Amino acid sequence: MAAGGVLSSGCAGTGNYKSSPVQPEILPEYTLTLEQRGEPEYDEDRYEVSLGFELRAQDEFSYNAIVQEIVQEVVYERFDGRKIRETLTLVETFKLQRVGRDDTGEVVYRLPSFQRDRHYERGYESVGPMIKQIDVWRVIRFYPAYVQGADWTDLGFAHLPQNRTGSLVTDIPENFNESHQRKHELKGEIVQDDRARSHWYNMRYHWWREPSGRRPQATFNFTKGSRPVDEPTWLSTTIERGSRTANAGE
Repeated sequence: MAAGGVLSSGCAGTGNYKSSPVQPEILPEYTLTLEQRGEPEYDEDRYEVSLGFELRAQDEFSYNAIVQEIVQEVVYERFDGRKIRETLTLVETFKLQRVGRDDTGEVVYRLPSFQRDRHYERGYESVGPMIKQIDVWRVIRFYPAYVQGADWTDLGFAHLPQNRTGSLVTDIPENFNESHQRKHELKGEIVQDDRARSHWYNMRYHWWREPSGRRPQATFNFTKGSRPVDEPTWLSTTIERGSRTANAGE
């Protein structure tokens, strides 16, 4: 699904400042922007979106990462009316890299070079002929944080066991970010964050097959700044209250 940014544990020096887990009230004024890298791509078998982040602060920014909390629900509906539901939750993180100051004096941070946040799923065309339609809701909350002890990739992406408070834990199947899971441990912690100022985006994939058996069709919507207007109850409850387990095949 995603690839991420690098970060070091402890008090890591970056440029001419040191990152540290200060209280969010001490952070300088900042803006955090989601950047779209190309247009989303989708068809009846897959969808894919590539993203980046930019943080601009009025002074040196103490946190060293962006954290994302991903909550997803997929509902498969059969022609006989039966529904099969799959859910997952994931906490992941990307390193922020200091780029420099812009013309206005703000300090700019982005993901490291060649890094991106890639969301994708594929293989929908291979589902059995008894499936009439599939609905996918993926909702992402993101915010700056100070992270330590993660098992980072060379470009600095990592899965984390949970968010700072433990209200949302990582619970994903083996084939989700499969290559990352094979090579990296699930460890690390969020020492401090500004989750209270979270930002949102969401993805909505709808797939359906006509009874005539013609080639399936699909639509896809990527929306910044909000959650889906039609999000199911489990999704809403998990986002609002948290969840320690995910389930599949209900």
